[in-house]
Amino acid sequence: MARGEEEALEALYQTLAPWVFALIHRILKNPEAAKEVLQDTFLRVYQQAWRYDPKRGKPTTFVYAIARNLALSRLRGERRQPLKDPTLDPHDPEGDREATWGTEREDREDRVRVVQALEDLSSQERLLLEEAFYLGLTHRELAERHGLPLGTVKARIRRALAKLRGKLGEA
Repeated sequence: MARGEEEALEALYQTLAPWVFALIHRILKNPEAAKEVLQDTFLRVYQQAWRYDPKRGKPTTFVYAIARNLALSRLRGERRQPLKDPTLDPHDPEGDREATWGTEREDREDRVRVVQALEDLSSQERLLLEEAFYLGLTHRELAERHGLPLGTVKARIRRALAKLRGKLGEA
């Protein structure tokens, strides 16, 4: 891999990983599986970068589409086969509670921080972000849905993301 490509992928990862993880986690509802799919997503982005067509959308749309498809594929696979957690001993009544408590607490704290940051956005900014990230709507679809110019939708989403980065400390 060329150094420039590595740096570009790293920059893309640093910028999008929190949002891509949120999308994947919302689909899978399992942080460990979401982390795995997140890594698979950026590997696939690197391997299939040649398929990106700027006429069809922004790079973020390309990344989110890959993430959503991988997460849904993972979810379909999990429905076919029950999950077995090798870290849990069925003969141990306490299980692995100690190990997972910290992760659950951290996840809860992160959710609270994100919810608080979202509450600081205007209702229009919050709605556009939620529909873009949770429903997977494109900027054009959002513009049509809300009767707004495309540039206005893009500006509001960009401004909302900047506010969230500021609140969450992710520059």
